[in-house]
Amino acid sequence: MVTKFLPLPANSGGKQRSLAVLQRLARQGSVVLCAFDDGQADREGLTAMGVEVRSVPWHPTPGSIARGILRTGSGSAGRFWDARLAATVRAAASKRSVDVLQIEYSTLAPYLRGTSARLRVLDLHNVESALAASYARSTGPMHALLVRAEAAALRRLEWTALRRVDLGVVVSRRDQDRLPRSRAEVLICPNGWEPSPPLPPAPDPVVVFVALLGWRPNVDAAVWLAERVWPLVRRRRSGARLFLVGRSPAPQVQRLASSDITVTGTVPDVRPYLAQAQVAVAPLLSGGGTRLKVLEALDAGRPVVATQIGVEGLEDLIGHGVVVADTPERMSAVISDLLDDPGRARELGAQGRRAVAERYAWDVTLEPLIRRLGR
Repeated sequence: MVTKFLPLPANSGGKQRSLAVLQRLARQGSVVLCAFDDGQADREGLTAMGVEVRSVPWHPTPGSIARGILRTGSGSAGRFWDARLAATVRAAASKRSVDVLQIEYSTLAPYLRGTSARLRVLDLHNVESALAASYARSTGPMHALLVRAEAAALRRLEWTALRRVDLGVVVSRRDQDRLPRSRAEVLICPNGWEPSPPLPPAPDPVVVFVALLGWRPNVDAAVWLAERVWPLVRRRRSGARLFLVGRSPAPQVQRLASSDITVTGTVPDVRPYLAQAQVAVAPLLSGGGTRLKVLEALDAGRPVVATQIGVEGLEDLIGHGVVVADTPERMSAVISDLLDDPGRARELGAQGRRAVAERYAWDVTLEPLIRRLGR
């Protein structure tokens, strides 16, 4: 298995999906994991799972990224190209007969070169070309030119990758439709969640947005929420507070902090903030992504108010813990109504928690992949 970063601790949506896949691969047979070590890795925990860990340090430089772009043809993929990791992957694949080569992320598809396996699998996590194209539609005209060029580069990379693998995996039907046509079989394995104990009801009118706040679509979402939606909420609920919770907040997000908006920065655990919130939000305006934070909030028993993009791939949860609101006026009204009626908020959260447990446990969502690997 090849992924971006060693996935313990699973402190991001991508790591959570990679870890869930890794755990289930380890139940099927011996696994060699090749990845970058970002300095946070729990190697002992991975070894305790029976996984053989082979990693290289994560120290990108402008020079290494430039070489990666020349090698891969994409800025996104170039950032994650490292000749040392490529050699590590080739060495791991050559020492024994490999039944499955599992590549996580289309941006790591260049590591397929020089390897062989009975079954080669690409779990895309996101259709990166569609994500970039979506972002291009929401940014300024000059920046959009660069982003569209990157979207085209990613599209070529995805097309090439799907020609080299036997099996592709995506998180939604919509992502499946976004892929270029290829000979590869494509499975839909939505993101999932490991159920956790429920949180007690929150007593105060608090709203929370949990996300990686250095990632541009989440930055844009946080700014839109704070500048367009939140003032309308405050007109109805003067005592309401907003928490923006997540790693590496961009300067644009840090500047949103005020007497009623808290920007936490990196936190060891988001559950204490979910515990304080009556309502969670997913106000994405562009981009793809794992949407795991929606599942996390629902699992905690918190209703989620989301844009249509914010709940993409989880549309079956609309009406089961999720309410869609695409304009500032509509989103502020839904948030305010839920803050005004904590009983309804708790009921919606409970519905969402049940739906996540029934439909989105990892063993349920990854079952098509595991069944296919067992053939």
